[in-house]
Amino acid sequence: MLSNYSINSANAQALSIAYYEILEAALSEVFNQFCWDCDLSQQPKNNLVLPEALKSRKTTVGDLSMLCESQNGSPVKQTSLKAKKNKLPDVKSNLTMILQMINANCEVSFIATTKSSRGLHNGASKRRSQYIGVLGNGSRWQVLINISGKKKYIGTFGDEKEAAIMHDFYSIGLNKLDAKTNFSYEGMTVQDMIMNYLTNDGCFNPSEFLTRV
Repeated sequence: MLSNYSINSANAQALSIAYYEILEAALSEVFNQFCWDCDLSQQPKNNLVLPEALKSRKTTVGDLSMLCESQNGSPVKQTSLKAKKNKLPDVKSNLTMILQMINANCEVSFIATTKSSRGLHNGASKRRSQYIGVLGNGSRWQVLINISGKKKYIGTFGDEKEAAIMHDFYSIGLNKLDAKTNFSYEGMTVQDMIMNYLTNDGCFNPSEFLTRV
């Protein structure tokens, strides 16, 4: 059986492309999980020599549109069709429900929760934040939120308080009136936060609420 099979140049090229696609997918997955705040434009160029059949291919790892944040740190929509998007939790239905409660004059408010002495990521003192769901990354702050026992990355910000507000927004969107928040919120503020999200095509801008908490 084996004697009837030979690897010609066409087979070798096909195998090279197949292995390359597997490697590309793996690197893209690593990037999505760990390189939230990487500036790929500053990375040194490698000397990898690709087969001719691959030179025309555009790799997802080198596509800067994968970055899910703007220059000022506010989350923006990813534009790459090939990139695996950092899909944010769908909170529209819960937020719409809360908005209806507010409009019906129901009592909607949230009291600030003091962060546990253990805190999130207590073992990494340099990365600790005074806020729930906020983790230091160099001079910037990442937002993480628990969903079904797993931490979900929300975004990266230059301001620690801004990151904390973003956490609160998604905590409210996921847990409704049972949400644990870093700051206290009255119904009017919550209403404005929800409208900020709904009128901006599902993008919440926490910087607009820095002076209101």
